[in-house]
Amino acid sequence: MISFSSKISRQQIVAYVSVRFSGGSSPYVFSNKTEHGYNKDPSNLFWEYGQETGFGARLHDLRHKFAIERLREGWSIYRVQQYIGHGSVLTTERYYLRYLTQAQQDKVKSDGNNGFR
Repeated sequence: MISFSSKISRQQIVAYVSVRFSGGSSPYVFSNKTEHGYNKDPSNLFWEYGQETGFGARLHDLRHKFAIERLREGWSIYRVQQYIGHGSVLTTERYYLRYLTQAQQDKVKSDGNNGFR
């Protein structure tokens, strides 16, 4: 879940999305054609809309936030690896363990490969 800052409210985002996606014929969330007829990358669209609304985060930042919060909740590093889609648990460790205390790191690594509890 995204927490909203004082700069932007949930109502502002809902209003923006309602206007942005009303009346379109495309069923896709990220369907924004460029002048050349190609769809823009979703992460670029997210960044542009974030700049317009003052949100100021990248789409990939939400992925990082999700992983870090799950680890802080005590999910196994292996479970987070599966959700994030990393091919190796070492990648997950490299990117996310640095945000945890040593005690939290020990806990998330102690579950072994049975992290789907």
